[in-house]
Amino acid sequence: MSSMIKVAVVGCGDRACVYAKEGVFNLKRMQVVAAVDPDPVKRKQMHEIYGVPKEMCFETIDGLLAKGKIADCIINGTMDQMHLETSVPFLKQGYDMLLEKPLVNNEKDLYALMAVAEENGCKLMTCHVLRYAPFYKKVKELILNGDIGEVVNIQTSERVGAAHSSMSYLRGKWKSEKECGSSLLLAKCCHDIDLICWLNNSTRPTEVVSYGGRNYFIPEKAPKGAGTKCLVDCPKEVREKCVYDVQSMYLDNCVLPWYPWQCTGKHYEDVTMEEKIESLKTYNPHGSCVYKAGGDIVDHQNVMMKFADGSTATHNVTLGVMAPGRSIWIVGTKGEIEGNIESGVLELKKYDKATSLHTVEKFTFHDTAGETGGHFGGDRGIVEDFCNIMDGKQPSISCTAIQDSIVGHVLTFKADESLKENKPVTF
Repeated sequence: MSSMIKVAVVGCGDRACVYAKEGVFNLKRMQVVAAVDPDPVKRKQMHEIYGVPKEMCFETIDGLLAKGKIADCIINGTMDQMHLETSVPFLKQGYDMLLEKPLVNNEKDLYALMAVAEENGCKLMTCHVLRYAPFYKKVKELILNGDIGEVVNIQTSERVGAAHSSMSYLRGKWKSEKECGSSLLLAKCCHDIDLICWLNNSTRPTEVVSYGGRNYFIPEKAPKGAGTKCLVDCPKEVREKCVYDVQSMYLDNCVLPWYPWQCTGKHYEDVTMEEKIESLKTYNPHGSCVYKAGGDIVDHQNVMMKFADGSTATHNVTLGVMAPGRSIWIVGTKGEIEGNIESGVLELKKYDKATSLHTVEKFTFHDTAGETGGHFGGDRGIVEDFCNIMDGKQPSISCTAIQDSIVGHVLTFKADESLKENKPVTF
């Protein structure tokens, strides 16, 4: 295969275009030759930004499928509940695929997807981009090198900031499991569960128990006197004290501008202030009171896992925190690894016989741009690895081939089963 990999993008939203941008403009190893999206604005952008011929910009996958196999691979960035139906036909045509996480939202479809990929000899990687962040790659290397001995316990946490919580999970596209098909753990934390399984992949999970709920972002917890739409019927004195007031969070300081204006039918940079205000007052779901937006996912969840070798792990996720971040602490038989990826500092700690205390070896990572800036280098890393694999090179230690990343997905499904049934789940 030539070094220039021909790609078709299916579902031209934020994530798929991030991968396309990395492959085309930064790595200069991809050429986008076709695009599929029901939104004419996105199809226009694919033509203007990536040079996709207008006749190769399709509204549905049927138009592209009718052309036969005209590219080397697919970047699939459709919504969670559409992954199976938009992946299987292309896999059957022999396309390799980079598929946005989560792969699918239930265990049955997960096995079906893997079977189709294997039957047709397709390379299928899921976008667990955090495996590729230098921070987490270093954690993996330290474990593989034996620096901490055998893994005894892994603790991870994800604290989702107020703005991100609001725009994605409280008012946004992933606010309702009934609508998008994914739980909070699957939509947000399949990254973290995957990291745990990948870092501890000398064994396999055997049991999981999970607790959590939706206890804060509910109508009963709304500020006294709050309305149903911030800019319509919520008193000024209430909004001034509310963290989630859309005036400050969306109009004055919109840190994730590509999320709340998608419903306007325009690229977010082209939406005027007047149009933003009008949308928030009328049809834009982001204009709703965050406590009354109709979401049904949990706003906090704890997961405890047991592995076949006796090691254990825990993960916590909480929405609406003031200081967002991901942290990790791994205890081994010979040492510990601890760090926070937002700070870019990772520490290897070992017992010091000379002092009966411990030594600390620090590793510093300069790419601390988080989910709004490349997933700490992971976005570029996964695209580069995918390109290398497409060119016949050896995959990296981070490789997210479905045969490996399936483990974290199954564990996530079982954790949610435990949460809903209020009991441990063995598998």
